[in-house]
Amino acid sequence: MKKNIATALFAALFALAISVMLSSCLEPPKKPIPSLEPSKVIEKDKPAKTPAVSASPGQVSRMPLGDLFQLVQGNAAAIFDVRPAIFHKMGNIPGSINWPEANFDRDLAKHEPRIRTANSQNTPVVIYCTDLACPDAVIVATKLAARGYNVSVLQGGYEAWKVAAP
Repeated sequence: MKKNIATALFAALFALAISVMLSSCLEPPKKPIPSLEPSKVIEKDKPAKTPAVSASPGQVSRMPLGDLFQLVQGNAAAIFDVRPAIFHKMGNIPGSINWPEANFDRDLAKHEPRIRTANSQNTPVVIYCTDLACPDAVIVATKLAARGYNVSVLQGGYEAWKVAAP
């Protein structure tokens, strides 16, 4: 009987996880996924032309997976996982902070000091989502850039990390 209850509970949790996943990142977006326009992308070896926090927009760049591995090993980045909390709990990039895109406005005041500090110290701020099809990382990065912050979006998201992680 206990085994049946445990199996039913697991099945219910699994179904809940699948439904959350389908309603967030894996559902085809109603709007096109925002692209990282070349004019807004920081070239890897060039410093940002805008200050960390300013009245002008910040910049969004792409973060290659290999670069993030080095940053994680040195604890040298502010990393934000914008997937729903249940997915962050199931697995995440070490040191990442969960900040679901759906909670952006609600939690901005909580996370903004860390982002401001990272930008002022030239520490990378990295945003990631599930995979290339998930628009949430680009959406959050674009919102932060509009507030004057320089941020990067992890290429390939968590799925790329999971495949490549040792």
